[in-house]
Amino acid sequence: MSMIVGILAGVASKVGAELVGRVLGERFGEAGGRLAETVVSEIAGVLGVEPEELPSVNGADLEEAVETVEGRMPELIALWSRGLDGQFALLQAEQRQGIWQSGWRWGWMYLLGLMWTVRLLIVPVTDAIAGTDIGSRMDMGVMMTLTSWFVALYMGGHTLKNLGAQGVEAIKAMKGK
Repeated sequence: MSMIVGILAGVASKVGAELVGRVLGERFGEAGGRLAETVVSEIAGVLGVEPEELPSVNGADLEEAVETVEGRMPELIALWSRGLDGQFALLQAEQRQGIWQSGWRWGWMYLLGLMWTVRLLIVPVTDAIAGTDIGSRMDMGVMMTLTSWFVALYMGGHTLKNLGAQGVEAIKAMKGK
């Protein structure tokens, strides 16, 4: 990836694509890594190739694609900035609510990690050394179900809850209440 970024940074410098050059020149720091990946993907998308194929693209086509993406850079930077703002707002909200509001996530993460470690590492060793059969009595399906519920709630449950609340408010607004 660094070779591709180097090639594209050189092309950006050649064609005067200042914003593309800044992003690819790592002037946004480590946090700009995702933005740089997005820029590389955008350039590849303009050319209709995979990012790994960029070094083999004709120089004139590459220059044209970089110029095209340069025109999109204000929008890309704005989207990236809004994403960072959203992450920061979420972090601040969680800190304001205290440990008990977000503690369930940490508690479940560590509990599930402990359960899987015991089942996959400790129990087989114990069964082998002591000649026991503990592993057969520990249902992996139950552990998978608990893990799936946690992942669903942690990854999307709040989003689904907020979507439902917004839907209820939209219906109330349509009815005039």
